[in-house]
Amino acid sequence: MLDQDHKTCWSLLAAWRFLLASTVVLGHYFMMIRPDTHHLFRADLLNPSSAVFGFFVLSGYSIAASVEREQEGFYRRRLVRIWPLYVIAILLGVVVQRLVHLSPTHPFIWPLGEQTSSASTFSIVASLLMLQSVVCGPVSFDGPLWSLSPEWWHYMVAPKLRKLPTAVLSFLILGSFLAFIFMAPANAGIDTLANWRVFVVTSWLWVSGFLYFRLRRTPIGFTVLAFPATLALALSRNWGLPLLLSIFALILSTEVTLTGKLGRWFNLLGDVSYPLYLFHMPTMIALLAFGVTNSMVLLVGPLALAIAVLYGIDFPMRSRFSKKKPTPAVHRAEHFERVSLVSLPIEHVEIGD
Repeated sequence: MLDQDHKTCWSLLAAWRFLLASTVVLGHYFMMIRPDTHHLFRADLLNPSSAVFGFFVLSGYSIAASVEREQEGFYRRRLVRIWPLYVIAILLGVVVQRLVHLSPTHPFIWPLGEQTSSASTFSIVASLLMLQSVVCGPVSFDGPLWSLSPEWWHYMVAPKLRKLPTAVLSFLILGSFLAFIFMAPANAGIDTLANWRVFVVTSWLWVSGFLYFRLRRTPIGFTVLAFPATLALALSRNWGLPLLLSIFALILSTEVTLTGKLGRWFNLLGDVSYPLYLFHMPTMIALLAFGVTNSMVLLVGPLALAIAVLYGIDFPMRSRFSKKKPTPAVHRAEHFERVSLVSLPIEHVEIGD
């Protein structure tokens, strides 16, 4: 019998979500701006794709908890949590694209030679509809947005998934995992896959987190969560450690408790992770285009913008459109579902969160 009353330490997962977002930011920094002399990123230990995989697992778990706790208003909560900042991130990218005069014949060239061309109107509209992993690739000026599409469509079916037997969810995980093994590129990011295949090859990550909530703190639950990722690593199909560490953090979150100021500050870090993930790439492009080369500014700039957006837009928007008025994370630790994310979601642990 499952211990359904056992609490999850959401603040621990919130802090871990911030570390995953930071891994993505640092990964892009060392892949496109400064040489990765220690070989930690790209196809190495701290590969950003593996961090996004960690987001998927945490997202599935937190959404399962959200649906289980309160189905009424689920879609409204997801809409309020995800869309305002997501749309603003796309609009910011469009503005940056205009400012740096991106075009098919005039791409932005990163310091290490990577090129970012202008995003087409079609890809921008598709992204606004969360179809960037269905009918086209992500907008070029904010590549990390690719992960929001598979996250979003998993949210849409989450109430239906809750009603499915464990055996059916297990078969869904198996089918997606096999697609991942045979379809995912071995030495490139998942976002290089064309269209619908992104959803297919990442679904096992999200659904395994979703199913783990049902089976948490049981041997079979641990197997469902850890075995596919470990097998992927053994088959050299898991780029880096963030995914495995995310699984460890998720298991640990059911065994520990954080209270007081530490828990509240961890929740704040979780809040920051979503805008940091969304805004870091167009912010870096804008800074570089205007001649900023200082590493500290290039890294702190996206973080400062994320905090400003969180307090200037995200918290006020949630307060305006949520039935329950949220307060900044430093003043709350209990109402986890109102502070979620690649995502990153209860809705505190997602992506994008």
